[in-house]
Amino acid sequence: MTTLLSASPARESAADHQVHPKRWYALAVMLLSILLISLNTYMVQVALPLIQDSLHAAFSEAQLIVTGFSLGLAIALIVSGKLGDLYGRKRMMAIGVSGFTIMAAIGGIATDPAVMIPVRVLQGLAAALIQPQVLSTLQVCFPPKEKALAFGIYGAVIGIGFAFGLLLGGMIVEWNVFGLGWRAIFFIHVPFGLLILSLLPIVPESRGAREQRMDWAGAFMLGAGLFLLVYPLSEGQKQGWPLWTLGCMLAAALILFKFTVVQIGKRNRGTYPLIDLNIFKHRTFRVGILTAAMIYLGMFSFFFILTYYLQFGLRYDVQATSLVFLPLGAGFFIASLFSSRLVGRWGTKVLRLGAIAMGSGSLLLIGSLRVDPVHLLHTRNMGILTIYGFGLGLAATPLVNVVLGAVPARDAGTGSGLFNTWMYLANSIGVALIGLLFSAVLGNSSGGAELPDYVRAFTSALAVTGGLGFLAYICLCFLPDRP
Repeated sequence: MTTLLSASPARESAADHQVHPKRWYALAVMLLSILLISLNTYMVQVALPLIQDSLHAAFSEAQLIVTGFSLGLAIALIVSGKLGDLYGRKRMMAIGVSGFTIMAAIGGIATDPAVMIPVRVLQGLAAALIQPQVLSTLQVCFPPKEKALAFGIYGAVIGIGFAFGLLLGGMIVEWNVFGLGWRAIFFIHVPFGLLILSLLPIVPESRGAREQRMDWAGAFMLGAGLFLLVYPLSEGQKQGWPLWTLGCMLAAALILFKFTVVQIGKRNRGTYPLIDLNIFKHRTFRVGILTAAMIYLGMFSFFFILTYYLQFGLRYDVQATSLVFLPLGAGFFIASLFSSRLVGRWGTKVLRLGAIAMGSGSLLLIGSLRVDPVHLLHTRNMGILTIYGFGLGLAATPLVNVVLGAVPARDAGTGSGLFNTWMYLANSIGVALIGLLFSAVLGNSSGGAELPDYVRAFTSALAVTGGLGFLAYICLCFLPDRP
């Protein structure tokens, strides 16, 4: 018999404290779905050159195999969070895992980029059905004293995917299991997905307020606006920012502005908007979202320029690159595990310390590059990257609980959808802007630039990522000491 946790306004206080006796088992199942998405993301990145060669894909088509997933994910997160509030979060999670698994199977047998690219977009849409439901269910199933630990474990699992996804993907491709090559990257997720589906009955069903309705016109408008924003940001840097990318972003701005006006109007008339913008009246949520923007802009920019410097400046292969990222992931994993206990003792001071560590890590790496710009696997640089990863775990992982803790239980799906969408927008915007800076300072095509050019471009971009870490610290100063 399915347990249903509902959060109508009249019962919101009770719902906030309603717990499920098997909530920790449910957490394990839900985190398997997050690990499924995380590992898939990094494994595909490792296998991309082989996929491109096998499918005879052009460079632009190969990039769409990666960006198509992010595109599908970003445009559907808010809508899927709302669907979970309305029709049941476990139900949406089951649909998402099913779709993700089916697309993994189809991706494994794809022989043409015309098949693979839509598969990746649909996989992104399926992943979007999963992620907000996990955060929403954590928010409503755990009592306040346990939420911090639950979100800490959530962050640690993401750290596992980040730390080991690249390595595991490279190993699977190198082992060439059953002669499948890169196709094993997709096929391995089929039994993984089936396992999650078999365990989903453990997860309690939950919904938001019963009187809500789905704003399909608003969903279409929001999806169109986000598509016109994210797609040109993903493709503009690779294509030299042609005129159509600027036109798309201008249209996106107009559509999203119109969407906001319509949503406010629906709220004032007492009808059902897709997003109740009153959620931004909660000061902690408002400041937390701004802080998340600074943290994720800095994080994704840091990852991008580090990868670019390693592979184009230092000519590292994928395996060597993944080894450089290993201390980052390890630091993030360890900090995420202990962050809940630390925040419980010292409050948001822990998050501020994490933001300072991120900013300082970027600046320390600049200093280290002046001593030796080549040996990134040197112990000194591994230590600096561990500091950055540790700071990221202290700042980013508890922030999820702080931000969503300010959201009423009836709006948990909308809140988690907004948070995740904000994170993926920061990814697209951060990579686009830091890519512009990197290219401008580099001053040459990647094929003609020399190592000193890459060092100069890398250190300039690191200064920006360091500044974003310190801006995150300033934002965190406006949060209460105790979340």
